[in-house]
Amino acid sequence: MGLPRLQEQQYIKTRRRIHSIAKLVGRLREVLVEPIAKNDNLWLTAGEKGFSTPAISKYNGLEIGFNPELLCIEITDESSRYGSVTVTGKTMQELGREVLEVLKNDFSITPAVDAAEFDAGRKIEIDAAAAQDFLQQFAWFTNAINAFHKTIGFSDGVKTQVCLWPHHFDNAFKWFSGRKIDETDEFMGIGVSNGDDMYELPYVYMTIYPELRKMNTLDIPDGAHLHDSGWQGLLLTYEAITEKTSPEEQAEMVSNFFAKGFAGIKRGFSKR
Repeated sequence: MGLPRLQEQQYIKTRRRIHSIAKLVGRLREVLVEPIAKNDNLWLTAGEKGFSTPAISKYNGLEIGFNPELLCIEITDESSRYGSVTVTGKTMQELGREVLEVLKNDFSITPAVDAAEFDAGRKIEIDAAAAQDFLQQFAWFTNAINAFHKTIGFSDGVKTQVCLWPHHFDNAFKWFSGRKIDETDEFMGIGVSNGDDMYELPYVYMTIYPELRKMNTLDIPDGAHLHDSGWQGLLLTYEAITEKTSPEEQAEMVSNFFAKGFAGIKRGFSKR
């Protein structure tokens, strides 16, 4: 199955509301997990059915996630306890309060979070069909980035795991060359954004740190373009991908972006 044809305004509304839910889930993980390093407890895991916290061992493998098919936050643990809270028709504050009640009453967990810190204004309204479109692209890109991540061998630099970052709402990992440039680690950020204020629809990207002086020497993958406003790197838009009519062509374009872009930036690193 390929990528859905998104109705832009409907998608943007849906993405923003689901993003708010991701921030809520991320906030819960933030207070339930002791960080290993700065911001290490802020990430979530993405899958074909939505996103969730990784299992939290301190709380019997607790997982808190969002299911776009059912439009609810689901909570479970290794004792097969289960709770769910429907998101539609509630403000973020009401949703947060209900989730905290389920955690307290059904799982005996009281996170150090006050529901009052969430928005009490607009109610969450998510169209079921739009949620399905969101989930389809979300799962498609999750599979694509995970597949590319596996192609990078352990002898080829150092790669982090793929993480869904709730603040920016992108699914990404970093690759480190092992060198320092002016005392700064040299690395690429490789990921897929669900869309943001810069590009409202999903996009695939590679960021470059520290910046290269000669970007015009990079080999640009099919359909991609150089980006240098706010961050430096390569970008492949949703529109460019969906110009390809078959699922196979779409998959090939994204796979080529990852492989060719990765190799090209590595060459750019070596020629500083």
